[in-house]
Amino acid sequence: MTKPNAEPRIAVAIPCYNEAAAIPSVIQAFRSTLPGAEIVVFDNNSTDGTGDLARGLGVRVIDVPEQGKGYAVRAAFAILSDYDVVLLTDGDGTYPAEAAPMLVAPVLDGTAEMTVGARHPVPGAGAMTLTRRLGNLLIRAAFTLLIGRGTTDLLSGYRGFSQRFIREADLRSTGFEIETELAGEAAARRMPVLEVSVPYHPRIAGTESKLRAFRDGWRILRTIVALSVRLRGRREATTSWGKKDGTTK
Repeated sequence: MTKPNAEPRIAVAIPCYNEAAAIPSVIQAFRSTLPGAEIVVFDNNSTDGTGDLARGLGVRVIDVPEQGKGYAVRAAFAILSDYDVVLLTDGDGTYPAEAAPMLVAPVLDGTAEMTVGARHPVPGAGAMTLTRRLGNLLIRAAFTLLIGRGTTDLLSGYRGFSQRFIREADLRSTGFEIETELAGEAAARRMPVLEVSVPYHPRIAGTESKLRAFRDGWRILRTIVALSVRLRGRREATTSWGKKDGTTK
């Protein structure tokens, strides 16, 4: 825990797989927005020099040899468990760094144990395909039916976590189903969650999505079913969910 009058310890965790075209600008953006935070890249076997680029910019890089985003997020939780807030973001430039303070502040003041950046694709920019939009609706419906109420964007990779959440969550996912598991853990443990609306941008040129809509969609749905069984004893507990407009005035 942070000592009285001490500056909070904040880490920005960036799971990465072949994001060399984007990672320098992502690092710079979060350095500018959260100058006191430590930025840590979790390099998941990149072959394009992502890790070396990040090291060259003075960033700590953790190599994650097991392939899959879930492994990278689990590594972040294990290594950064002593930070007051861990902000999770992707390395492709789709999430706005300027929204970071709105995700960090509710965790620091005790309002939320987890904050979620609810994605709103930038109009006309093609940030999210129709297939992915429909898939997200299906996944949300399955989550509500089998586990309980969740946030409007279950699959967002832009989240803030308290020290309590990081230490108590029992994560087992290996791939893109990790975000669904994070939502399930929050619901099962009755942790307050706050949703912040954020613009969602197209990926920076030169990078490509690793998510495969149908393959990973089925995997996420199977995870929801497995979570409903594993978390059955806590599933009916009421969870405090909040929502906040993330637009600036």
